[in-house]
Amino acid sequence: MTIFDRNDDQPNFTNFRYGQEPQPADPVPSTLAVPHPNPLSPRGMLISCAQCRATRDWLLIHVHPNLVFVRCRCAHEWREADLEANDVAEARDDTFEEREWDSFEEMYQGLGFDGLFRGAYLS
Repeated sequence: MTIFDRNDDQPNFTNFRYGQEPQPADPVPSTLAVPHPNPLSPRGMLISCAQCRATRDWLLIHVHPNLVFVRCRCAHEWREADLEANDVAEARDDTFEEREWDSFEEMYQGLGFDGLFRGAYLS
């Protein structure tokens, strides 16, 4: 499992108006990204990549609160309305090491979902 967290110890201020005290911005939520090597069929229909037609080896990305995205090895990514946060949580296993990344690009590259492995299935 991978956690991408943009929160840091420095507050990010927003909503500043002249003569008023600056208000802290809402914290940026953490993002959970979980590699999922198996096919997905949440409603009984097999999910496939619209770009390369792959049917397995996904990166499931849960963005707080209820947004779930699927990313293919070819780097095509889309919001999957048929998947929910608990589907991503269930895909987590004990063998994958939790890690924090500085950026989405670094995470995609580190996990092999940046397009370099386009057309390859990894086990």
